[in-house]
Amino acid sequence: MPGVILISGLAERVYTKEGYDIIGVDHGAYICALQGVVMKAAIGDFDSVNKTQVIQIQQMAERMEQLPSHKDETDTEEAILYALAHGYDDIWVYGALGGRLDHELANLYLLMHRNYPITLVNEQNRIRVIKEGTYKVPKEYTYLSFLALEDSQITEIGVAYPLSKRCLSTRDIYAISNEILNEYAEIIVHKGSFLMIESSDKI
Repeated sequence: MPGVILISGLAERVYTKEGYDIIGVDHGAYICALQGVVMKAAIGDFDSVNKTQVIQIQQMAERMEQLPSHKDETDTEEAILYALAHGYDDIWVYGALGGRLDHELANLYLLMHRNYPITLVNEQNRIRVIKEGTYKVPKEYTYLSFLALEDSQITEIGVAYPLSKRCLSTRDIYAISNEILNEYAEIIVHKGSFLMIESSDKI
């Protein structure tokens, strides 16, 4: 099954990735429709769009899921669950960072505290959870940072400030703002899990 990109409410444009389908989430679905992007689905309570915009969304979505405005899950989580139910196992969420702090933290909580295969991305950042294993991280952003989600151990090779089997706890914040020296860095998580944040300064 191909991956999917969820275009969420804060998106100002449609983020694309070769081979990935598009699902519009609430106002993000309107952004897709406005830019002429066909969506596999449009999902949300659509309380942030008017009736005319809803019609535009319907014209550009293969399927539309209208959610109740009063519910336990956010529109973004509902869209993630929809994607999982339809066989997607690599889910990128664009337009979920910035804006209201409660919404941003809720989206980070979905990444950190649910076992969802998601990556959060915007113009400056790409954030995902990595667990035990070896990773080659290409130099696509200026900075590479790690925050432990539990007692963990990490090795960083090919970076400005290398680490070798360094143990980090959730209290440690010094493993941020590293830089990849050449084409890629090699990251080994020996135990535990980390929030991996690739970021660049705002232009």
